[in-house]
Amino acid sequence: MTEKVKFKLDELIGAFLLGVMAVITFVNVINRYFFSKSLAFSEEITVNLFVWITIIGIAIAFRRGNNLKMTNLYDKFSPQLKRVSTLISGIIGLAIFGFLIANSCKEIYKNMTFYHTTSEALGIPTWIYSLGTPVFSLFVVKEIIASTLRGIKKEGGK
Repeated sequence: MTEKVKFKLDELIGAFLLGVMAVITFVNVINRYFFSKSLAFSEEITVNLFVWITIIGIAIAFRRGNNLKMTNLYDKFSPQLKRVSTLISGIIGLAIFGFLIANSCKEIYKNMTFYHTTSEALGIPTWIYSLGTPVFSLFVVKEIIASTLRGIKKEGGK
């Protein structure tokens, strides 16, 4: 019997963006080698895509349980205290990403309405590059909630 493979949207987006970065960087390296000229836009795009992929990676790490944990003290807690500390860490994570989403939305709004800044190489409005932060942070928020609920449920079952 074959197991059905489930694709997650964040993983697909991350893989696609990583592929785009690899192609752009490869073309830039080839261009520098053969023509001794760098493509100015390549750094602009790859740096911004790197930020987006990092945020997507945080969501994937929470889903897989691979996020950074310091469990020396946690492992000594009673199941009830483990549930409480899991809930508190989930609330802190939500607060951090809520703050990030709110402030990046404010920055996007200011760039769209007041500053009207554009990128150096391509002349793209900078708010477009900033848009990935709140959008992909929503994936992180979803996974923080899910991992917190899993952690509370796991400790409740012991």
